[in-house]
Amino acid sequence: MLLKSDAYEACIGYFADNLDIFEGKSSATNIANGISISDIVTDQVADMLMNFCSQQTQLSNDVRLSVIAEGDKLVDDIEQILGKSWEHIATIEQRSFIEEYFLLLKNSLDSQIPNL
Repeated sequence: MLLKSDAYEACIGYFADNLDIFEGKSSATNIANGISISDIVTDQVADMLMNFCSQQTQLSNDVRLSVIAEGDKLVDDIEQILGKSWEHIATIEQRSFIEEYFLLLKNSLDSQIPNL
């Protein structure tokens, strides 16, 4: 499904190409509400999957469960890419990047509908 697609590989490459966003030190003025990067990522994955499943009513329950199971792998992939930054408090720039990134992932997931 999504994690086995060229679109997903491109999205992961895009994330890895922008790791510099996660390497800087955060200051008190650019903290994103004191929320950790891991919490933002897991919230975005949950939101993306809930939106996808609610929009794709034609999908069987088995397909929906498979898509949701990929969410765990997606979180694992991003955690591996971020390494030590995973538990850091997010900056405003990091939060914005993550939110935009998940819009790309949602588009990639939507593009996989014919293959489901």
